[in-house]
Amino acid sequence: MQESPHRSAGPLPWARLVVVLLSRTYRAMLVTLVIVAALPPLVSAWGAYVVESGSMRPGIHEGHVVLASPTGPEHRVHVGRVYVFDDPAVEDRVLVHRIVERRDDGDFTTAGDANELTDSTPLDPSGIRAQALLLVPYVGLPLHWLHAGRWPLVLLWTLLTAAAFLASLRRLDGEPPTRRPGLPRRLRPDRVGIPRRRAPVAALAVAVGAVVIGAVVVGGSLTTSADARFTSRTATASGWTAGTGLLQPYVAAVLADQPYGLWLLDEAAGTAYAADRSGNNRTGELFNPLTPGRAGGLPRNPGTAVGTNGGRIVLGTGAVAAPAAYSIELWFRTTSTSQGYLAGFENDRDANYSLFTTDADRAITMEANGRITFGRWPWSSQTITSTRAYNDGAWHHLVVTSTAARATTVYVDGAAVVAGTTSAVASYTGYWRVGQGSIGLLNTPGFVGDVDNVSIYHSVLPAARVAAHWAAR
Repeated sequence: MQESPHRSAGPLPWARLVVVLLSRTYRAMLVTLVIVAALPPLVSAWGAYVVESGSMRPGIHEGHVVLASPTGPEHRVHVGRVYVFDDPAVEDRVLVHRIVERRDDGDFTTAGDANELTDSTPLDPSGIRAQALLLVPYVGLPLHWLHAGRWPLVLLWTLLTAAAFLASLRRLDGEPPTRRPGLPRRLRPDRVGIPRRRAPVAALAVAVGAVVIGAVVVGGSLTTSADARFTSRTATASGWTAGTGLLQPYVAAVLADQPYGLWLLDEAAGTAYAADRSGNNRTGELFNPLTPGRAGGLPRNPGTAVGTNGGRIVLGTGAVAAPAAYSIELWFRTTSTSQGYLAGFENDRDANYSLFTTDADRAITMEANGRITFGRWPWSSQTITSTRAYNDGAWHHLVVTSTAARATTVYVDGAAVVAGTTSAVASYTGYWRVGQGSIGLLNTPGFVGDVDNVSIYHSVLPAARVAAHWAAR
């Protein structure tokens, strides 16, 4: 008996097998991405926004689809997150940028992650449309090309997609369908009721139709372009990137070490509380005299700082057990030639001091000569002090780490400057404080200067992580 041409051709060649498998993979990925991008706008009030330019690189590229949840009047804007908003500088244009600062007038400063400088025009809160929550990669490229008038790319993508969908319908074994007894020759056994020659056409039509419908749904949610556009103040690309893609680099570096609390101190003037950005809900309280809204200390992580002149910031609403091992991290700037209290731990929230009823230790002070001291508190004087003065009017990054055995290291600007064994500490419940405390035989004066980005850890930060925080500034 003579074999049919199909059977004599033998197994499917490797080249054809690879093409079919790649086509099926592409089909599955494309359909999945379109569904992910199209479903939220269909079933909720979320919007889908195709990014049209590159100022949010490397986390967000042209053609990515940003899925964003609408914000209402009661929405609390999170500094450091990506938002969709009306461009305050250009009418009828929508931007996808990060909010990097809350200004003391209530407006916000925004920036693209790839922009060295922030956007030139402040953002009024009323211009915020939505908060970006999900990112679907590259599925919006055809719409991006369409908006940009790049018709050759649109045509090429359409042809290649159609070819891939057709190739994905081929069988892997290279054999024609076999007949089952009792079935007409013209019917395929796995498509009963569908003519064999029409089945591929029908399947292709359904698949391509699903993609087209999804693309229309995604595109239909974009009443205007959603840009991540370089501003007129942009210089060169810099290190705005973050591991999560939705955080400033310094914040991301700190959060990676699981702090007890992180207070950016970006609050506006008149605010009585400082938000805890660690997710641990340890809201700080500001006690005058303090001046929020001062210029911040980190060049690539815009935000504001707090000026101190006898006022204090109490971190957390309830007393906690004093940790045996801990790290204190903050940024400071001063030109003061008076001794001042930078940060420490004690058993009350008030400014009053009693030699016999106040527990106060784990404190950092700046001496009148500008040097940093750690280890001086009531009944103890086993201290370590930096050899250099830091009251030079420049911002400095300060980290003090201490183990349960009281082995202490002071880091300034990412490098260890002094280390040694420091005074014994007591076990009690209390509060972390910044700017003013109750140590020394008499009440130590409050710090006079600016403080920014305070972090507390109930663990010892390794030297490599301290350097990483400094590098992320």
